[in-house]
Amino acid sequence: MSYVSSLSSDVSAYTPVTTSGEISFSGLGNGTDFSEIIDATIEAESFQLDEYKEEKTESEAIIELLETLKDEIEDFNDTIRGMDELDEFYEMSASGSDEVSVTASSEAATGSHNIVVGQLAQNDIWVNTEQGYAAEDTEVASSDTTLEFTYAGETISIDVTSGTTLEGLVSLVNSNVDARDKVSASLIYDGSQYYFSLNGEDSGADNAIVITDTGSLDMDEDDFTNTQTAQNSRIKVDGFPADDDAWIERDTNTVDDVVEGLTLELSDTTDEDGVQIGISHDTDAMKEKILSFVEEFNQIVLDLQTITGREGASDDDDDDDDDDEDYSINSYALDIVYSELKSTIATGAQGFKRYTEADGGDLYTALSQIGFSTDVENGSDTYGQILVDEEELEEALSTDAEAVAELFAVSGEAESDSDSLQVLSVVDTVTAAGDYDIEYTVSGGTLVSATINGEEASVDGWTILGTDGDSTGLYLSVLDQTDGDHSGSVRVKEGKLGELSSVLSSIYEDDTSTLPILITSYEEDVTSLDNQIYNEEKRLDLLEDSLTRKYAALDSLLSEYENKNSLVASLVAQFS
Repeated sequence: MSYVSSLSSDVSAYTPVTTSGEISFSGLGNGTDFSEIIDATIEAESFQLDEYKEEKTESEAIIELLETLKDEIEDFNDTIRGMDELDEFYEMSASGSDEVSVTASSEAATGSHNIVVGQLAQNDIWVNTEQGYAAEDTEVASSDTTLEFTYAGETISIDVTSGTTLEGLVSLVNSNVDARDKVSASLIYDGSQYYFSLNGEDSGADNAIVITDTGSLDMDEDDFTNTQTAQNSRIKVDGFPADDDAWIERDTNTVDDVVEGLTLELSDTTDEDGVQIGISHDTDAMKEKILSFVEEFNQIVLDLQTITGREGASDDDDDDDDDDEDYSINSYALDIVYSELKSTIATGAQGFKRYTEADGGDLYTALSQIGFSTDVENGSDTYGQILVDEEELEEALSTDAEAVAELFAVSGEAESDSDSLQVLSVVDTVTAAGDYDIEYTVSGGTLVSATINGEEASVDGWTILGTDGDSTGLYLSVLDQTDGDHSGSVRVKEGKLGELSSVLSSIYEDDTSTLPILITSYEEDVTSLDNQIYNEEKRLDLLEDSLTRKYAALDSLLSEYENKNSLVASLVAQFS
């Protein structure tokens, strides 16, 4: 038996090559229908082909389910990666005043600030107040000339042709390439006359206009009045700068680089007492972020339940389509994935230490402490999924929003539980989260050796560096430098989102991950089934051809005997 070696998507369906269609039966007086006999025989022999086709349909459906699951897990992991750092997870709110409005990013620290606004930033405006014009079409250039001015120290020249009107001069300035986005011209109408104006596009003291030459225009540079002066905004933050005449200056009224994470929008000046602004955690927004995470996680759990045929999987979506076939996979690999995801949510955060008044630690070390639980009631619509007590979650956020954020999103943060050791740094994504026991020896006033979790570490002066295994990149400073043997412990913390992201990555991210391996396995099954279908169709085609030829020969023989029988009957009739 031969096999097709190409991928299943490239396998061609078997094309019949028999000549049975060229053979017909004449029909017999005895009523025998050989075509029906052949069809019944082929149908009886097709049970294996039908099984192969059913198996292929099931395998292709499972591949589609696995690929959909892979895409959903990848999308979920993208969501997690967008909030698995503290500055991504935090949501902040800020309160301002009529004079100063405030927006806060996740980098902002909670607290309050006093803001004094001494002046607002302005753009430069010059108006020809000495010369008004009765109409916009008044001619202002009797000959070719040039209007020249500087902006932020850059000279801009506007060529003006003879016969240019007042509104034409405005158009020349506004269409000039050199003036674009720097200076614009406009007309001011006071009810009886029009006045020509030049306006700086940017605020700030450096963005001043100086009119240097009006040429032969029907206006003079001395006729212009600086009706609004280019100037910077001036503020003091929490009394800084301290000197009365000293200010923090910016060329805009949007100030986003003075207090980290805060953008101040200045709309008016204040008195010397200033105004108070406040920054706090937006616990409502953080709660919504957490609930959104739970919703996506539960969808993955439901999909895994469905694809593995677990109890609790809902088929409500299929109620309107009775023709849909439900397929499931009996896969030990997917059982492990299912267990790992649920275990990650249920277990405590790595590197966290339960809080006590005596020793301190982390207020929240597991999601169960902030209202998370798993539905274990068989038959429940949410069986196996995360349940969240929203009141308990709100209470946790209200009590210590930072502790909740750390439980979810702290990453690469290390803490020493010993006075003898100080953590200098870790290498994020390299140093594994968890607890580390440190032992070191000082002899003759020198650090001579050290181990981390029993593995030899590198020593240099009074520092210890993990160079192997999970502790790689863990960098410590020795504080107790007395001779003798010493011990201590440090913790490298990782929030549940980072831990879950690592689990999800192992499911789909490369060719050796669980889902790609399963998909490849089923694709190989489809290829094998295509080969089997090909060969089975070929066998049945040859069988049909053979039966057709045999029954055609029998049909011909019976027809001959029938003719002879008719002849004999005719002769007998003649002699009787």
